[in-house]
Amino acid sequence: MMGRRKWMALGLAMMCVASSHRALAQKDPGKAVIGQVEFTVYHATNGDPDAAGTKAAGVSKDTETRLRGEERLSFKSYRILGKEVQPLFRSYENWAQPLRPSDEVLVKFEARSKPSKGAASLNLELWISKIKILKTDVRLEGNRPLFILGPEWRGGRLIIGIALAPKQKPGS
Repeated sequence: MMGRRKWMALGLAMMCVASSHRALAQKDPGKAVIGQVEFTVYHATNGDPDAAGTKAAGVSKDTETRLRGEERLSFKSYRILGKEVQPLFRSYENWAQPLRPSDEVLVKFEARSKPSKGAASLNLELWISKIKILKTDVRLEGNRPLFILGPEWRGGRLIIGIALAPKQKPGS
């Protein structure tokens, strides 16, 4: 059996290791957050919009107009199934899971270069049901989301929207 002093020494050693690990992570310039990326999963259908489920939310008129403006994305109704904002690191990949807790839709992304004012270039992978269905390089600009037509689901289609998130004000 370990004595009280040994337990205290072990606890102190573990705190020191955790503290030094945090200090190293803070000094890593690759982990610097250089932006925010927003991921939204929509359900689009020409049938019953209630098929999206009771937790689905309506979309803004602006988003609806943008989606309908693209022939392949034009449907009678749209609902938001999930949304997530993730940090964009200087040189590390990150994952978005906009349908938490489900991992049916995952997006892996990484900055290709330092973002310019209002624009960012990303390496992007879209995973549906743990299968990579898209790998591409994209340039996101300001308030212009990238829309990706996804698989059929509940009498409609999934659409994945990816956009630069507005900068958060401190304290919000």
